[in-house]
Amino acid sequence: MIQICGVGYSINKRRTASAHYERPGKRISNRANRKARKGSRSISSKNTILKNIELKIEKGDSCLIFGPNGAGKTTLLRILSGQIADYEGEVFIEGKNIKNFARKEMAKILSYQPQFEEFSLPISTKEILLAGRYPYKSFFKDYTAEDYRVYDRVVKQFNLQEFVQRDINTLSGGERKKVMLASAIIQDVSIILFDEPFTFLDPEAVSTLKKMMIKLREEGKTIVVVSHNFETLYPVVNKIAAIKKGELVYAGEKIFDKKILRETYNTAFEKVTYKDKEIIFLNE
Repeated sequence: MIQICGVGYSINKRRTASAHYERPGKRISNRANRKARKGSRSISSKNTILKNIELKIEKGDSCLIFGPNGAGKTTLLRILSGQIADYEGEVFIEGKNIKNFARKEMAKILSYQPQFEEFSLPISTKEILLAGRYPYKSFFKDYTAEDYRVYDRVVKQFNLQEFVQRDINTLSGGERKKVMLASAIIQDVSIILFDEPFTFLDPEAVSTLKKMMIKLREEGKTIVVVSHNFETLYPVVNKIAAIKKGELVYAGEKIFDKKILRETYNTAFEKVTYKDKEIIFLNE
């Protein structure tokens, strides 16, 4: 279970204010310039990214955190993953404050799938996948038979046999997303965080990833996915949280509420059912 209790996050912005006033069109001397610099002062102000976020995600839930660009969704996910530590409030996983987790301990529980994965050096897909076993590996020891057993099972499960010897940088966006999700399964975690998982994916890859996310939830995994693409992900989750300008608009069981959606996106949505499937679309 994930509990987010009164979480807020701000960043400091600094600007320099000068006590010197220069009349337009007048050239100022070097001496006057030095005096102006001495008289200047730094002014700091806070830019609030998140404000008093309260959210509870049970084990086995699939939760969509949605909202417009710049709402603070990715920042919240980075707090959950431990990448941002200087936030207000508290975050608990299975009753333990995430600030009290050691890095390897956290890696056995949670996997974070960022929106973009950059690999500056050549590295094979096999190496990326086996890196998922890092939390269970002793520092000076090689991978164990159990590590390779898990690796082989997941490679077959995700049909990655043709990719394992290829450089990860040569794969398409959809293929790379598939590899990174497989790495999370090899990592054998109970919580998976996705940040905009459908970015740059074609329709077939989107459909495949949606099916994988449904299967993971059926296997008891806890899924937290951040996206501004509400209509695509709504059918595959059971919890939703709407964020706008760093504040919660709604958090709880999945509902289709036009008022909440309009407040969040300033636009209208409609829902229809076709062959037992929920289809959400913009009512433009």
